[in-house]
Amino acid sequence: MAPLRADESGQLDAVDRPVAMLVPAGRQSARVHSAAHPRFRLGSMTDLGLPDHSVAGILSWFSTIHLPPPELDGVLAEFRRLLVPSGRLVIGFFDSDDEVAAFDHKVCTAYRWPVDEFSARLTRAGFTERERSRQQSPERPDRAYAAIAATKEGDSPTAGR
Repeated sequence: MAPLRADESGQLDAVDRPVAMLVPAGRQSARVHSAAHPRFRLGSMTDLGLPDHSVAGILSWFSTIHLPPPELDGVLAEFRRLLVPSGRLVIGFFDSDDEVAAFDHKVCTAYRWPVDEFSARLTRAGFTERERSRQQSPERPDRAYAAIAATKEGDSPTAGR
């Protein structure tokens, strides 16, 4: 899970909740030939422990799929709190043609979301959709994938409420 946060030196921070994901992510990062390797730390999407307006972008690539639907709005609010004005969010999730639906997944229950409904949740949280992508994998006909790129709306007192 992200955010990927660059400090003044350009250092990237990456946050993940399952400890089991941090070790492989750190190993993978060490193989990248780059001056800025992300620092990985344990965290939760509901409280990332970073200051308000401290990240330029958040990549949440299938990070929210295990959240029960009532918890999504709180996580989107946390993402918005962290982003600088006009900050970017890219979020990937399992797509559904008709309704939010639970399904069995490797680790625990996951949820499919109609892309229009997910976009509406982003709008209510104070984001503006900029682009969306939907794919159906021939290898997994039972799974459809979606991604939305959005930017944070202004920081007026009513934005995102």
